[in-house]
Amino acid sequence: MLTTLARKEIREILPLVIVALLLQIYLVCAATGANLGQLAWILRVLMSRTDNNIPFVGDLYCTAMLVVAGLLAVAVGLWQTLCEVNRGTVQFLLHRPVQRQEVFAAKLLVGVAACLVVAVLPLLYYAVWASTPGSIAAPFDWSMTTSTWIVCLQMPLLYLAAFLSGLGEGRWLGSRALPLAAGLLLLVVLLLGQSLEMWVVCGGLILLLL
Repeated sequence: MLTTLARKEIREILPLVIVALLLQIYLVCAATGANLGQLAWILRVLMSRTDNNIPFVGDLYCTAMLVVAGLLAVAVGLWQTLCEVNRGTVQFLLHRPVQRQEVFAAKLLVGVAACLVVAVLPLLYYAVWASTPGSIAAPFDWSMTTSTWIVCLQMPLLYLAAFLSGLGEGRWLGSRALPLAAGLLLLVVLLLGQSLEMWVVCGGLILLLL
């Protein structure tokens, strides 16, 4: 039964995952210097990249990949819960001859796996490319990717925050949105921490709290 439930979840979130993977492939191709043809103008407008930029060190492409992964995590978490609640299928699933833990386990396993695939694979390929001799005109060490991996591994947490908000029964302007807001705030802080000084991040947090 767990396998059947997992197939159902995969089938429902597959379009979201495909769109996110296509965006990640586009970003990876742009970051590694692949010929994008007429599509390249989009990134030239959004970000400027020179030959002196070093991958994973103030790299806007890494930030863009992490943003795509974060958006997918939120979309999947809400899709698996909010859509079920709105369609009234949550009660149907929970009253099937299967334990409640298996229903949520199937959702969580598929959701976390999707988030990790979309977040990890593009960045891993980008890191392998950057570590290959001759790819960039600068020294590269895998320790330079540490901060990026820290942010990357927060995607399941962001997914769980969206999942919890989707299951909530309160008002969106009240307690229901708190888990998602906390997850998004954490992601923003981590993304800013890659390129800004810590005092800037702390100052932003203070302003938000006020």
